[in-house]
Amino acid sequence: MIGRVMTFLELGPGRDFVLLAMPKTASTSLERTLAPYATEVVASPPGQKHLPARGFVHTRAPRLAAQGHPRESYELVSMFREPIAWLESWWRYRAREDSRQSTADMTFEEFALRYLAGDGRAPVPKGRPARFIHAQGAVAVDRVLSVERPDVWSTWFSERIGVPLEFERRNASDAERGELAFATREALVAHFAPEYEVWRRLDATGEWSGARGTPLVNPL
Repeated sequence: MIGRVMTFLELGPGRDFVLLAMPKTASTSLERTLAPYATEVVASPPGQKHLPARGFVHTRAPRLAAQGHPRESYELVSMFREPIAWLESWWRYRAREDSRQSTADMTFEEFALRYLAGDGRAPVPKGRPARFIHAQGAVAVDRVLSVERPDVWSTWFSERIGVPLEFERRNASDAERGELAFATREALVAHFAPEYEVWRRLDATGEWSGARGTPLVNPL
C-alpha cells in the first residue's frame, strides 16, 4: 500500500473502518485484496509513502468529518509486527538486487547497530512502529492487528467486508534470517520498549481493540 491510506466507508453500522498502511506489515497484500471494496483509496501527502496516525489525525480525519464521517463513525486500524522482526524485514527487503539502498553486503547485526545509532547515511528505516500509531500523546488508532496472526486479521477483514477474502503473500524477501549478538538484541529490546508494550497486548489474541487513547512508555 505504498503511498496510500485506505478508507472503507458507508459499509453499514459497525463495519466502517480506515486502514493505515504501516511499512513492512503485509500492506501490499492488504491493498490488492481490499482495494476493490474500498470507498476510497487515498494517496498520502507528497513525499510521504505511508501516512501515519499523526498525519491522519491532522489531515484526513477533518476532511472525512466535513464529508459527514465524524471520527466516532469508523474504526482506525493498523497492522503491527514483532519489533525486531519488523526491523529484520527492512533488512531483508533492502537486500534485493533492485533495492536503491541495498543491504546485500550488510549483516543484520551491522544494520541493527546503524539503526540504533540513527545513522542517516545508512539504508535503515527512519521511523518506528510505535510512532506510526501514535498522535497527540497516546495511541491514536482504535484497533491494532498482529501481522503474525493471519487467522485473526484475515477473519476480521472478511467479516467487516462481508465476504470471504484471500490474501496473497507479496513482496517477500528470500534472504536468510539475520543473526544478532546478545548485546545488540538487548539494546534493540530496550530501544523498542514502546513497541513491545503494544506487542504484549497482541500476544494472547492477535488483536488489540480499544487501543486509542492509551499512553505508551517512554517518549517517542
